[in-house]
This record gives sequence, structure tokens and C-alpha cells, in this order.
Amino acid sequence: MNPTYKGSIELLRDFWESRSASFEKDYGIRQEGIIKLARETAELIEGRLVLELGCGPGIVASFYPRNTDVVGLDFSSLMLKRAKKRIQTLVLGDSLSLPFRNKTFDVVTCFFMASDYVAKENIFSEAFRALETGGMFLYADYSPDDEHWKLRRGIRPALGQSCDIQIEGNKELSEKLKHVGLSVHKAMFIKFSAEFRLERYVKSRNEIQKLKEISPNLWKRLKMCEENGKIEREFILLISRK
Repeated sequence: MNPTYKGSIELLRDFWESRSASFEKDYGIRQEGIIKLARETAELIEGRLVLELGCGPGIVASFYPRNTDVVGLDFSSLMLKRAKKRIQTLVLGDSLSLPFRNKTFDVVTCFFMASDYVAKENIFSEAFRALETGGMFLYADYSPDDEHWKLRRGIRPALGQSCDIQIEGNKELSEKLKHVGLSVHKAMFIKFSAEFRLERYVKSRNEIQKLKEISPNLWKRLKMCEENGKIEREFILLISRK
């Protein structure tokens, strides 16, 4: 069983350490959305000093403009080892307590990592501190309407498993950004389709049978996705300034 996210940064780090290899291999489920995200933000980061919070294996950064000066930060040493081929400057550290001076970066990005945390304001306030006056904070994460996570958030509890991802909507996130002093300039929804694989949601015949019995509607949604061979995905992108 995977370690739970709740209550411990150490367990969260252990979780991502255990997934460092499989996470990179399964990136196809969001790659099209990442490419669209990189296109939308390219002009904002090109030629600037950028801090990427929770950089993971550096796949998002690999789509940045080449003249972008990127510093990748992650609390997983195994993720950073995988990021070496994509990001030149890497720092082992925690987004809740950044190891940088005030007003260091032109841009701070926070892509697909804050949904691991309930108290996102702590991450946002550290990003605010590390930004130059007038600097940009770019936030992207899964939308509440993202079909992949809608399914997983329904299926896991039905099977007696935990699903501790903290997905929030545009309004809630915008209020939290404003609360730490960031001014939200633009909100976007990035939509795309990804290949559907049944094994991402149910791992065995026993799980399939249990889901059929407990939640026929969820099973019906899975079968529809399997027939289509695709799943509809949606990311939120918030562009804010200090």
C-alpha cells in the first residue's frame, strides 16, 4: 500500500521517492496538456530567471524556451537525479520553506504539486517572498472537472483506498493567491484528451467485481471511457503578479 499523504511531509516525500521511476514512464496521460501549458506560458518565462517548485523529473521544464534560466527545486533526491538531464540547476529543498533570499526570481512556477497539500497558502506565501517586485507566479493544477481525477477520487474510496489529493477550483485558488498578496491577472482552462487505460483505475478482477457491486455508475463510466479509448482532461492555469 502506498503511504498516505496526510499529516507528514516525510510520508509524502517517501511516496514520491517510491514513484520516481513509474511517474516518468506514465507521463503520457498528461503530456498533451503539459505541451499546451508550456505554449501558454512561454512568453512569460522566456529569458527570465525561473524557480520551478516541485520540479520532479524536469519534464515540464523540458518544454520551456531554451534561453530560460531555470532553477528546479524538489524535496525528492531521486526525482532530482532524474531531472539532471533536463534542468541545469537543481536544489534539494521544501516549497514550504524555500532556501532562497527575498526577491530572487523573476518568475516562480508551481505546476501539479500543490494539490498534495491542504494549506496551499504556505506555498503561495513562500513563492511571493522569493519573487522580485512585479514578478510572475504561474500556477497550474488539475481542475475539479478533470475526468481522470473525478474517476480516481470516486473509485478509490469505493474500494476502501485513500485518495488524499487536494483539488480546488479557480475561485478558491484565486482567493488564496490574493490573500498572500498576489494579483491574479488571468485564469485559463486547458482541455485535452489522453489515452485511457483501465489498469490506472482498477488493478485486478477482484477490484472490478467489487466496483461493479458497490458503484455500478462508476463502473459504467469506466466502460464508456474504455470503449472510447480516451479520457477528457482539464487543467487550471492561473497567472498572477506580485
